[in-house]
Amino acid sequence: MKRKNIATAAIITLAAVALIFSGCHRDDSGRTSITFGTAGAAGTFFVVGAAMSQTVNEYSDFLHVTAQVTNGSVENINLTNVGEMDMGMSNSDGVFWATTGTGPFEGRPQNISVVMSLYLSTGQMATLRGSGINSWADLRGRRVVLGPPGTTIIEMSRAILRAYGIDPDNDITPLYLAFDEGLSELMDGTVAASFFVAAAPTAAMTNATSTGRVQLLSVSESVIDRVSTEMPFFTPHVIPAGTYPHMDSDVLSLKIMTEIFANNNVPEDVIYEFVRMTLDNTSHFVGSHVAAQEINIYTAASSSSRYHPGALRFFRSRGVLP
Repeated sequence: MKRKNIATAAIITLAAVALIFSGCHRDDSGRTSITFGTAGAAGTFFVVGAAMSQTVNEYSDFLHVTAQVTNGSVENINLTNVGEMDMGMSNSDGVFWATTGTGPFEGRPQNISVVMSLYLSTGQMATLRGSGINSWADLRGRRVVLGPPGTTIIEMSRAILRAYGIDPDNDITPLYLAFDEGLSELMDGTVAASFFVAAAPTAAMTNATSTGRVQLLSVSESVIDRVSTEMPFFTPHVIPAGTYPHMDSDVLSLKIMTEIFANNNVPEDVIYEFVRMTLDNTSHFVGSHVAAQEINIYTAASSSSRYHPGALRFFRSRGVLP
């Protein structure tokens, strides 16, 4: 049964006019329906995004959210920017570049703003045991999956390779595949390594390591220091031993915050309701993935990018943002 709130009637009235300026629409139940881009079904984005959407759908009388499988961060930003989706997920580097018109969006600030920060995702480079690849430095001259197409994930793998003195365009053969596809190619022996960014553990990697054939490569401390200094949205992280099957030692890597963003034209009350429903009901989706346990009101309000007015209104009402 959905929980009633005294603001529902006012929210619906205010949103009715604003709907004509966004991709939102009314569903058969009379609720405002919005689309929420995640990533591939094998990744953490989809698992957490779908669980959050289900929570909103269960507890809100005003809002219905449809979580969509997509190609990830860049596609989410592009589609949300033009209003083909209402919200999306990305790593924080993509959101920062998109809202400021820098990086891959140089001179082209996108029509999006932050809804909330979620959890930290970790860079993970997988290779086969016994392949002779025991360091990122050993990837020179190899076929390497740098991440899924249409995502900002590839920026982390490329930054690490450059710090090792490897040109990701000329010193390796770069490929761009989804998490599960990259790991499948790795286990088939058609690529030497496959990189992805996700909260650890992630299902695709757990399945791949269960046979004992797949291992993760550590990033050297000097490279971690260099990359995190040059790109401060990447921070050092240790994936503890035992995170995956047959993982006997810690793996050094980099991590980045995952964020939800929205088209600026989505009505303020829609985003306010999404943030309120998710942060007031975290207990109903924290079991979806270990990463979801990091989601709380303080983490949500920690983005360095511009917040959507609806999100800002919620955080100010709870006293966590000025």
